[in-house]
Amino acid sequence: MAPGTQNGSLGAPPAPFRQTSPQVLELREGGGRLALFGWPFFLCGLVMELSAAGVLHIAVEDGGNSRLGLAFVGLAFTVFGAWLAFGRRWTTFDLARGRVARRYEMLVPLQSREWLLSDFNTVAILYQAGDSDSGPQYPVRLRSINGRDLTVTSSTSFAESRGQAEYLSVFLRLPLVDTTSDHDTVVAPAQAGQSLRERLLSGKAEAQPLRPEKMRCQVTESPGRTTIVIPGGGSWPAGVLSIVFPLVMLLFVIPAFLRFFTRGAPPLVQYGFLFFLVCIFVVPSLFASVNLMVGSARKKATVTASAAGLEIVKRSGGRTRTTQIPNAELLDLDCSTVDSALKSAMNSSVKPAEVPSSGATRVVRFAKRWVPAQGIIVKSRRELIRFGEGLSGSELQYLRWILRKALLGR
Repeated sequence: MAPGTQNGSLGAPPAPFRQTSPQVLELREGGGRLALFGWPFFLCGLVMELSAAGVLHIAVEDGGNSRLGLAFVGLAFTVFGAWLAFGRRWTTFDLARGRVARRYEMLVPLQSREWLLSDFNTVAILYQAGDSDSGPQYPVRLRSINGRDLTVTSSTSFAESRGQAEYLSVFLRLPLVDTTSDHDTVVAPAQAGQSLRERLLSGKAEAQPLRPEKMRCQVTESPGRTTIVIPGGGSWPAGVLSIVFPLVMLLFVIPAFLRFFTRGAPPLVQYGFLFFLVCIFVVPSLFASVNLMVGSARKKATVTASAAGLEIVKRSGGRTRTTQIPNAELLDLDCSTVDSALKSAMNSSVKPAEVPSSGATRVVRFAKRWVPAQGIIVKSRRELIRFGEGLSGSELQYLRWILRKALLGR
């Protein structure tokens, strides 16, 4: 179970929280490594400002524009460094007063604001996809009944955010909502620190979905143990792309380059430039396409479920990765189908009072043909694991039910 939450009871709060009294929980952000990172900027900015003012005699080009530019850059460095070195943000949860207070300080108080705890009804952990420069984020928020949520923390680690959300749920006596996958999971504060098996044992039995007529996976059930072998093979859009991309390069890109750069050139120069283009564009694209097709064909996974937990063996190319998740660390088991992913995306982008237009519905139907299913998502106290990408929605739902039943030891 997460540190500080054991069947609805509180223990030591997870970092960076600090409990100053039975009724008060504090969160301090700033200082530490950020302060060490900010000091060089702050000192460099001060040196620039003093140089621009003529206090320090450092070589500066004559002219007002040069000194003005140096002063402007120095001011930016000083403010940025001062905020990192001295800036602090405090968030206080006070059960006795029924309020959440947040204040900003930089050696002296700068700004403060308060909210009523009664304005919030759940503690939510969300998923925000990253980009090329940053990874995914898992913000922990207090959901407001007025629509103005309060972000408490945000981490790149699901396990860290989950532990913080569980502790807040128990401390504030608010339900915990996990929205990191397509289907939201709502847990009562008393169950916030429980594993998936504990919640399944205390809850109602799930209805068995229909077994798909054509299943790609092989399911072997024995007393107390279920093994699922997921075959390799990528999605058909990836296969089409691996063929179309080299053809586009060969039939369109290279002829266009030849016409533009070798117009009127001798045949020897044209053949040489053609050879150069083939080596630069065609050969790498063919290599990438073959690697995509062969690698997708070799990808497979073997999942074994029992009352002890999950064992996931994923093979990709010549590499094999084995992950064992004890039942005590297993938090949830969800499946992401094309329908659920698109429904979740539309619900997050459409306001409650709005109704999706017919045009949006047609876009969704078209996208269903191209968006591959993301498979089954395993949420543990250490990480998130996905497997079964590209399987049909009905097969994923059936596999999810089979795994959940095996985790109960039935």
